[in-house]
Amino acid sequence: MNKITTFALIICIVLTGLVISGCTDNNDNSNSSPPITPTSNTETVKELSIKEVLDNPYAYSNVQISGIVNKTIEVPGYTLMEISDDTGNMWVAGTSITIENGSQITASGILNTEFYSPTLNKTFDVMLLANSISGDTATSNPPHGGIAPVTSDLNVSAIDGGTRIEEILNNTADLADQEVKVVAVVTKNVVLIDYTMITIEDGTGELKARSPNSFAYSVGETIIVTGTVSTDVDLGSGYHYDILLEIIEKE
Repeated sequence: MNKITTFALIICIVLTGLVISGCTDNNDNSNSSPPITPTSNTETVKELSIKEVLDNPYAYSNVQISGIVNKTIEVPGYTLMEISDDTGNMWVAGTSITIENGSQITASGILNTEFYSPTLNKTFDVMLLANSISGDTATSNPPHGGIAPVTSDLNVSAIDGGTRIEEILNNTADLADQEVKVVAVVTKNVVLIDYTMITIEDGTGELKARSPNSFAYSVGETIIVTGTVSTDVDLGSGYHYDILLEIIEKE
């Protein structure tokens, strides 16, 4: 074999090796995993009108609605709110909050159909179980239970023959089952089926009171009421009060 033949053979071997190597590299790339595009499992919250929700509640899960609060109902641990917009009205359930009728709110959460409330013994056709509520005056309530004296920015003037809330809280044993007259400002008003629950403050303390529905109250109103001081009151469904003013008269 002459030198020219030998050189040609070497060139062929080298070129063959390069081709095989190139094929191997291409095969490795073709077998590699493609880039993974991240996907989100977060369900989109649909912003809808009340009519859109009520027309087809089964078409949506997570929704957001806005409206005006028409009325509220307190049940253990929750506040039920009927809200309305230009297209209709529906019910929203959220954790216990303080909110005034007429407040503009936005609520988002999960839709529930045929929602049954054992406390009210009532079934709601559609209920929004809200995990977020924002609005004019939506704030979380303190837990239900005993009433501790507090001092607020209010300074309600005392009246003749009246009893200050601080006196009631500090002399519960002496005033239990006794009638007292109180002047105070209504800071919370919740109308229930059988009665109305209000929270009143006079600058010396805060007190829960139960009133017949025949008396009307507005948040921010200064009232003069007469009632009986009751202690260790259990209203059922988890509502227990160390001190409760049972209102019998409103001036």
